[in-house]
Amino acid sequence: MTPILEDFLQREESRRNRSLSKRFRTWLSSEKARPSVEKLERALTKPGNEGIAVQLLKKCEEAYKADDVYRRQDGKRKKSLKQFQESFEKWLTGYSGLPYQEQILNAKSDDLRELAKDDAERAFARANPHLLPDDYRDASKTRIRPVRHARLKGVDDLSFDVIEPGLNQLGLVSASIMRNWESIVGSALAQNTRAERVTFPPKSRTHGSLFIKARQGFNTIVQHNTSEIIFRINSHFGFAAIAEVKISKRYFEESETTGSKISDKLISTRITPASDLSPRVAEMLHKIDDPDLRKAFEELGKVIKARNG
Repeated sequence: MTPILEDFLQREESRRNRSLSKRFRTWLSSEKARPSVEKLERALTKPGNEGIAVQLLKKCEEAYKADDVYRRQDGKRKKSLKQFQESFEKWLTGYSGLPYQEQILNAKSDDLRELAKDDAERAFARANPHLLPDDYRDASKTRIRPVRHARLKGVDDLSFDVIEPGLNQLGLVSASIMRNWESIVGSALAQNTRAERVTFPPKSRTHGSLFIKARQGFNTIVQHNTSEIIFRINSHFGFAAIAEVKISKRYFEESETTGSKISDKLISTRITPASDLSPRVAEMLHKIDDPDLRKAFEELGKVIKARNG
């Protein structure tokens, strides 16, 4: 530290009526503080720049505090990472980390071994995110989702995200009324009615009008339960989403792919089996020893013969 800078620091201590910390003075002599100290010394060499030097010294103090906080955080980070590594080594030798340890040991190359170890660290980090430093918790180690076992999903769960934007354009409140119609109004009404659309007043998303398609002859029951339907829908959303229920002129009809219609259609198109088998098929079935299997093939052969004429 140059004499001109030392004299300035003594004058500053006199003005503040307190001494500067020894750690700050030591930091001024370090390599990190050299650019700031050089600016301060250039300002002191020019007469009349005492005020500018005071401002530069304050900036040096701010830089020192930031560097001190960083060093403390860095020390804390290193300590946390050391604890994380120690816990990871214990976990890897335990029951939970045994599959990952086998992958590491059975790796055929150093690259594969590093990848296996990285996967193990990520799995451990997902299970123990509290062991990581704060600035590591948003890193890729904890952002990777855990492995989920596959399960069967309904068609409505898979397709609803696709059709939801179109339903929203129809005025259905977040498409929730149509999707949760049965849970909102109950099974008795849901079997005989469907929510068709919702219309709202201009520049409003509340106090709308719900149009319902009802099965033929069910309009009176819907009118009788109008107040209950409005109450259930508004309770479902938590605000006055619907103020009026209107019955659509179009009747609600059961889908042609379910219920009695499809069964009637199948029965009407059922083929009557032929009375006897063709000679070639009969000769082939004669070689089958199992009577149940032979009988099943005989019935199939009669149906095929009747269908092919």
